[in-house]
Amino acid sequence: MLNHADTLPRASAGSFQPVSGAPQPARMEIPYNPGQTLAFGLGLVLLFLRASMLHQLQAGLMGFNLFLLYIFGLPALVGVVFAGGIRRSFQGRPAFYWTGFAIWMALATPFSVWRMGSVLLFTSYLRADLIMLFIVGGLVLNWRGCKLMMYAIAWGAVVNILASRLFASGTGFGGRLGLEFGSISNPNDFSAHLLFTLPFLLWAGLSVRSVVLRGAALLLVVYGIYIILMTASRGAFLALAVAMLFFLFRAKTSQRLVLLGLAPLVVLILVPFVPRNTWRHIRSFSAGEDADLGAIESIDSRQYTLRKSLEYTFQHPLFGVGPGQFAWYEGTNNRYGGTTHGYWHETHNTYTQVSSECGIPALILFLCGIISTFLLTNATYRQARRRPECKDIAVAAFCIMLAMVSFLTAILFLSFAYLFYLPALAGLAISLARTAKAEFDSRTPSALEPQQLLWSGPPQSFHAGAGPIPTGLARTARQAAS
Repeated sequence: MLNHADTLPRASAGSFQPVSGAPQPARMEIPYNPGQTLAFGLGLVLLFLRASMLHQLQAGLMGFNLFLLYIFGLPALVGVVFAGGIRRSFQGRPAFYWTGFAIWMALATPFSVWRMGSVLLFTSYLRADLIMLFIVGGLVLNWRGCKLMMYAIAWGAVVNILASRLFASGTGFGGRLGLEFGSISNPNDFSAHLLFTLPFLLWAGLSVRSVVLRGAALLLVVYGIYIILMTASRGAFLALAVAMLFFLFRAKTSQRLVLLGLAPLVVLILVPFVPRNTWRHIRSFSAGEDADLGAIESIDSRQYTLRKSLEYTFQHPLFGVGPGQFAWYEGTNNRYGGTTHGYWHETHNTYTQVSSECGIPALILFLCGIISTFLLTNATYRQARRRPECKDIAVAAFCIMLAMVSFLTAILFLSFAYLFYLPALAGLAISLARTAKAEFDSRTPSALEPQQLLWSGPPQSFHAGAGPIPTGLARTARQAAS
């Protein structure tokens, strides 16, 4: 079990060391609290279970459910309440938008075409998915705790990769790689989940000091990309391309050169091992001589559900057809492909899933939650990037944004609106911003050193007979020096 005394922020070996005799910057002192330590440990395990999908692997292998999410989730949620985690989570703007989205789901439920179905979905979203915002955003107290949360997702990626080897099912998906069981067994869903977890494994590889562990983590990332290609998911392939463009656009020049140098090597390694039929499916974005007929039929059905979801959005702009009820409403009110009934499938687009099922106001809150999460992480990244002593924070923020960009692209073609991914990312962004601020204060050169750059004379002269330097003046000096 974690000890909060061990999770207090510590300066890294390359961090700034204040001038001898200078006043030390204030650190976030966290009293030891056994209850809060227990809640944090439970939340850490819960996040690992969600990222690894280990609870579903357990149910699939054993044939019965141990309800691991309830065993760890309910006590962790109690800990959030009593440890002030709710208040701590609302220190970040994303919490307001995601809470607003949940409230609008509740308002839309009475207007649903099938109320009971919407009630079940809404209650499941509250107890299993939205709570990840408050567990990740409210239980983290310092930078080390934030890193542990990211490591939990990274280890989840390792389990995902192992599961793809042990429980792969290609026969049930036309030769595409999927899993034998679980809610993400479908190749498209599994690839999106990997796009969520792999950037955290990349961060772990870039963060560890051991050359062996770093090499192992980076090799697993490359193998994870290979698995994504083996799923033959065109949305995931597009997400990989967008992630690479984001890396080239936002990374430092040295990192761009490394990527450009390694990319051809990775392609040479991966391409020969991916079957020709898989590449054929990935390339099949339109009809042609070499097009995959199954892929073309999939495109037609997705275009149909997209049109219907937009149609229902404008027919029911305020509350939609009800949370989770697009497939039922479409199936009972339409005919598809010459049949006497509809297609009976979900929207295959997360954003129109929200608008058609919960209304346009819900979509606005949903998008605001995503945008505010990204902006908050980006603000932390920009601040950390300007500080050489905070390189570790900059790398963490960058990898979180990389996960967001790739995952948000993938769910353009999936129905992932009511799952834990985006609330968890919002909670992580809130925790990162809060703990990074404390690290900036503790690692930044003390107020005396910037003043020596602006004025002459011994440091002691600035305090003699005048008390501490005014806060605004000290802040101005620090900004000038940085």
